[in-house]
Amino acid sequence: MVETFTQSDEELLDRFQRAAFGYFLEEFNAENGLVADTSRAGSPCSIAVVGFALSAYPVAVERGWMTRADAVNRTLATLRCASFAPASRAKVRRRPVSRGSTTTFWT
Repeated sequence: MVETFTQSDEELLDRFQRAAFGYFLEEFNAENGLVADTSRAGSPCSIAVVGFALSAYPVAVERGWMTRADAVNRTLATLRCASFAPASRAKVRRRPVSRGSTTTFWT
């Protein structure tokens, strides 16, 4: 027999949003605060996905998906990495690859 689920649209949407936010938790690098672009091993990160993660943390706190302290710690780790990471100083990254004036960060 097939089990049917009776979730409201709001419950279903919340479930999908929570699952999508889980990506930022799973792909977060605690050493440098960066988030990988994809879940493939060795994937680089971009300012886009890191910015998206930073903007998602307050939402996650509001919805009870993470603690405020965890959001603060993750944000500070990211900002510390960014503040010490000009293209000429590669020591905060595991494998930097410079391309012109930009640097690809590897999580």
